[in-house]
Amino acid sequence: MQTIRMQKEVPVVAQYHTIVCGGGAAGWAAAVASARQGKKTALIEKFSFLGGTATAGLVVPLSGCYHKEKRVVGGICWEFIKEMEKLGAAQIELPKGHVSFDPEIYKLLSWRMVRDAGVDIYSNCYLSGFEKDGKRLTHVFIESKNGTEALMGEVFIDATGDADLCHMANVAMLPIEKELQPMSMCFVLGNVDVSTDLLKNNIHHDGVVCKQSVHTGIHQYLDEIAETEYVPQFGGPWVNTTMGEGLIAVNITRTAGNGADRESLTQSEEKMRESAFRLVELLRRRYPEFKDCRIVANAIQAGIRETRHIRGLYTACGREMLDNVVYPDSIACCAHPMDIHSATDNSQTLMHLPVPGHIPYRALVPQEYDNLLAAGRCISADRASYASIRVQATVMAIGEAAGIAAAMCNEHTAARDISIDALHEKLRAANAIFFAADAQ
Repeated sequence: MQTIRMQKEVPVVAQYHTIVCGGGAAGWAAAVASARQGKKTALIEKFSFLGGTATAGLVVPLSGCYHKEKRVVGGICWEFIKEMEKLGAAQIELPKGHVSFDPEIYKLLSWRMVRDAGVDIYSNCYLSGFEKDGKRLTHVFIESKNGTEALMGEVFIDATGDADLCHMANVAMLPIEKELQPMSMCFVLGNVDVSTDLLKNNIHHDGVVCKQSVHTGIHQYLDEIAETEYVPQFGGPWVNTTMGEGLIAVNITRTAGNGADRESLTQSEEKMRESAFRLVELLRRRYPEFKDCRIVANAIQAGIRETRHIRGLYTACGREMLDNVVYPDSIACCAHPMDIHSATDNSQTLMHLPVPGHIPYRALVPQEYDNLLAAGRCISADRASYASIRVQATVMAIGEAAGIAAAMCNEHTAARDISIDALHEKLRAANAIFFAADAQ
């Protein structure tokens, strides 16, 4: 491969205590948490809005708040949900506890919460590089309409989902154990009749009236016609209310691919956009409820279930989750089943947790740097534990813990050396729930 060398002067436009890279669920929660600890905080986001998978990916509902009818996630996540509920933009589907929501109100309210916390938002910016001094990062580079700019920071949080900053900085990554979970591209369908038995209960994932989230009837129909005509690879399907009349979010497309690779992501998104329209055509043909429907919004980007995981000081382990291991440095609970989607066919493996799983703080801490943390789906986790960790409520809880931990770091206290007792005290003060005994 031919290469060229590029050199340029880059202005340092601001200095912060905490710089969070990525404004998805984990990132914006981390930024709010850091700022609420009194730290000058920046949030870098590639889109013009926050929310990541929830908004750019149209992934509804928000899962992971409840385990066996007890709430195990609090703090910023629960505060946000209750505020959305006040606006008529969220519905807590008890007793299972999934949260249906309006993605557009999610964009509005998350931005308000970040701004109200005093965070500086750098939207429409891509992370493009970094500078370091020994075991400390010193700057990150961002690309925007302004060209290349640098932000100087004391502590950095990688909440990019794909561990982009950690990857750039040569942090060790865990090997892929078997295969990456597949990508999906969700979409919103308009003019759907949700008044009949086909859909009226399936769009509310409460675990009682809708006993399982997968619509097995539609799944069987697609499997049957695949014997005689072309049906794209699919998953589920899962159909969900977006709080709007006649509007449902649909999670059905599926393809193998690597969301951390430009070419693979491009090919996968192209394939799934085509798949969405073919699958909707098949639904129209069979079900009167869909006969007048149309796709009113496709996700801006693929829903990426899995890419890179850092190799942290400790790796969260599925076996330990199932065995109810409570770590001395637990910082969040996860309630969602271990949910592994096949990249090669339409199947899904689901294993329910007997008790809430625990996530150790050490899984957020790369081995190579003193002032770098990971938050969200790129933390150090094996395949089984990650299959539970990856949902929105859990990554928001991880993000909040990362933001508070970052605020506790400085040039004399490395991320690995902060007081866990003090971190726990601050999490409890923030009404975060991270031990089963705290569940409500």
